[in-house]
Amino acid sequence: MSWLWGNETTEQAQFVVSALQSELDERESKIKALEAALKREQHDMTSLLEDEVQELEARRKAIAQELADVDALIKEKQKLIQKSKSGALKKKKKKTKTPVAVRRRRKDTDCCGCSAAPDAETEDSKTVLPMDKNLKMVAKEEPNVAFIIQRSNNSNTVVYAGCKSADGKSLDATTPIKVFWIMYEKEGNPREDLNMIERNTAYGVTSKPSDVPGEHLATIASLRDRDCILRLDKHGNVLALTTINGKKGMLLRRVFVQMTTSWGIPTVDYVDIFGVDPKTMEPVYEKKKNK
Repeated sequence: MSWLWGNETTEQAQFVVSALQSELDERESKIKALEAALKREQHDMTSLLEDEVQELEARRKAIAQELADVDALIKEKQKLIQKSKSGALKKKKKKTKTPVAVRRRRKDTDCCGCSAAPDAETEDSKTVLPMDKNLKMVAKEEPNVAFIIQRSNNSNTVVYAGCKSADGKSLDATTPIKVFWIMYEKEGNPREDLNMIERNTAYGVTSKPSDVPGEHLATIASLRDRDCILRLDKHGNVLALTTINGKKGMLLRRVFVQMTTSWGIPTVDYVDIFGVDPKTMEPVYEKKKNK
């Protein structure tokens, strides 16, 4: 056909065809690239959805476990209520007449239940430090209790008890205080040691001898913002003296931690610190909010 159109026209046609072919090839490459990008995006979206599903399943399991723990706790509390009712009924049957003359006590009590200072009628009345119902319960199992820490999530209690020397006239020079759990949520209220995390972050205590004979300086993990002095009084009671509500030398008796648990992670809302003024035996109190 070159004789009809001429060589120049044929070359132009071939050039046009070549240009169109190049454009088609380029568009095909773009289409393939877009298809590959779409596949990658679909794959990434699928992976993301699968990860979210796994996370939601893990959360569901955590919630289910938390609900199961709550159910178990409710059952344990119900058992304790039944035991308490049964014990109260037995005590009522065995109750005998009480003497007419009893020691006169003040009616004032603090917000944690600690009795106010007793009147000085007998020497014995001075040997017993003020205790609320929580401390009295612990003292039945550990007479040398100095103070306790309790939490809002269950009744298990951290006990800080003095370790006396062989003659009982002072605290042990090496280990003046011991810390352990009383697991009231378990049958028989067994004792358990603190684990490593609890010792280092929440409930542990370190101590060293003071310049004053018979006294030890202690640092409590949950109250690192204040010093504490450990010693015995003349009656052999274990004392933990610290600052409460700005007052130094107060007798620490109980710490209560209000906690909130979200997705299995506990958070401290605030801390109640209950104590007694050793000079007046009046209750002292401080609320420490979590900042």
